Amino acid sequence: MPTFACTHVEVYVFRRRGGRVEHLALRRSAGRSLGGVWQPVTGRQERGETALAAAAREVLEETGLEPRRWWALETLTLFYDSEADAVTALPLFAAEVGARDVVRLSSEHDAHRFLTARDAAARFLWQAQRRGLEALRREVLRGGPLARALEVPAPDGAPRTRTRRRRQAP
Repeated sequence: MPTFACTHVEVYVFRRRGGRVEHLALRRSAGRSLGGVWQPVTGRQERGETALAAAAREVLEETGLEPRRWWALETLTLFYDSEADAVTALPLFAAEVGARDVVRLSSEHDAHRFLTARDAAARFLWQAQRRGLEALRREVLRGGPLARALEVPAPDGAPRTRTRRRRQAP
């Protein structure tokens, strides 16, 4: 029987530029697992690390970016890892960066693009990541009470624009 794990995070980084929202897509470097595949920021939690802290660390390590605002999306991604015989749940986060912030890629990726949601979705391999983009639109970019409820304080060490109360479970 498969085990259940929550060991990874996924972050949908976006910016607002010229009245449009652009989504960051990263291409995995050739020679790595899934080389050439486009994706959002992804990564593994380290022992004792919260999911939000892992998200901030992965964004900084993979892109050099320090988002100004964060949201913990209501939507989760589930997938089956056949090597580990485990069902894995990924918390999804949205992170807003400045329009002029500069991406500095780690060796894990060899290219990046800021794209419309449609263009990013067309590049992403996994349907779950296309659903993540849709969750970002529905839960954060529409604004309103849900977006305000999902906004979380920037992780320790990350820049803060304002502090919000922690989200209460429904």
